Amino acid sequence: MKGRAPRLTKIVWLLVVGLVASAPAAVQAQKAESSPPQGEEIPADDAPPESPGSRLAALGAPGKFHQYLAAGVGSWELSIKVWRTPDSEPVLSAGQAEARWILENRFVETSYAGEILGHPFEARSVEGYDNHAKEYVSTWRDTMGTYTMFFRGSCDEDCLVRTVSAEITDPVSGQKLTNKRVTTTVDENSYTYESFIVTPSGAEFKNMELTAQRRAQ
Repeated sequence: MKGRAPRLTKIVWLLVVGLVASAPAAVQAQKAESSPPQGEEIPADDAPPESPGSRLAALGAPGKFHQYLAAGVGSWELSIKVWRTPDSEPVLSAGQAEARWILENRFVETSYAGEILGHPFEARSVEGYDNHAKEYVSTWRDTMGTYTMFFRGSCDEDCLVRTVSAEITDPVSGQKLTNKRVTTTVDENSYTYESFIVTPSGAEFKNMELTAQRRAQ
């Protein structure tokens, strides 16, 4: 039985590929058989169905929601504020960020470098828009831990404010928390990036704020 598994897997895979590849031809044949005389409109209810291939192509292509991410592409100087506790004064520092398109303009990768709480700091984020889930998605990794944070969210009507959230665990208390991050496009040369910690009760406090100014060429 163990020797037959790869063969069955191969057969199933070939069937799937064959169905996807033959779908457009099948749709064309059906369309030719049922096409009305020239000049006669096709009723909306009788419009040919979208083929699996065209549906997948549409889901895989970058669109207008990806273009909203273009505002953050470039080289930036950062002013950084970090709050240790809700009632503490912010600790100020500076840094830089470099953001670029990757994977044929489907995602924006941003590299951050600077100093936070007196220590050198680096971070990487990759942000995009999931056409299927209809939401913004991003990952975050930095030199303060070995974790990877996964964010999901949406933007306002003009997509000038983008809000995403990730579930996290407090490494000290073990408590489940939410990290909410808000990116606000101020103009073509500046934006803010804010981080909030949200407790299970709904209380939140800002623990970090980056103010970015586009670097002069």
